[in-house]
Amino acid sequence: MTTGEISDTEIKGFQTKDIDKNLYHSMSDKTKSEYKNSDGDELKKGRIDMIRSSAAMIYNLLGNDDVVLEKNKYLPEGKYKKEFEKKYKSINVINKKTNEPYAANLDAWLHNDFCEIFIESKCMEWLQNNSDKELAKSYIRYTTKYFYSDSAEIFRTVGNEISCSQYDSCQMFRHTLAIYNYLRDHPEKKNKEIYLVNVVWEPDESELPEEIRDVYKLQLELEHREFKLFYEKMNPIINLIKTALAKEFDIIYLPVKDFYLILKYSDEKQKRFVQRYL
Repeated sequence: MTTGEISDTEIKGFQTKDIDKNLYHSMSDKTKSEYKNSDGDELKKGRIDMIRSSAAMIYNLLGNDDVVLEKNKYLPEGKYKKEFEKKYKSINVINKKTNEPYAANLDAWLHNDFCEIFIESKCMEWLQNNSDKELAKSYIRYTTKYFYSDSAEIFRTVGNEISCSQYDSCQMFRHTLAIYNYLRDHPEKKNKEIYLVNVVWEPDESELPEEIRDVYKLQLELEHREFKLFYEKMNPIINLIKTALAKEFDIIYLPVKDFYLILKYSDEKQKRFVQRYL
């Protein structure tokens, strides 16, 4: 386990028999509480115990302690506090399960006095290509369901333009809206740098069965191409947030291999363990 390997006796199907076998650190009580309070129900059987669970991936990459980012070209370096399953309101429509407005659940939230980084992680999800292909009517037909009427039309207009066949543009749109609402509700954040980062597992083509390599290559190319399209369509919203609500704002697509390189590990065993995602 310390090298990121799991023995056959510890696996049943595509998941570990014991959740802890899929995690480098046992979860702290704080982290367990964060996952239990999320809408994703990640701690139940068949979620975070899956070998290719995105929740397990981001948890193993970040761990229980504060996160340190090395100097890099993507995100501000430094030490960050962390919270998993950060939840914030997106659209003013009541979720019948919670009796509260629908909220976006971001896999991780890193923050310090100067910067906040919201992370959406993807492991197998993008390869299975089962994401929403169109936003709900509340986002694209009406402006009355947005929390802030003065920006509702720009979100509604962009929401009608970002649908993709491969890239999960709908979820990233909802996350951006939730971050926008968060910043409007917290004007004291205006002098901070804010980032929404999509951390994506991209398996090495050479490690895949030969018969699926060509299909995977095409799917990966489409994922990258559609993110670029999504980013272009989101530019009006990116600029709105950047100019009115934050010192800096951007949406970044970051393969796990690149994200791993900017994480500073004090535990060499953990550093080896997470190489299962490279």
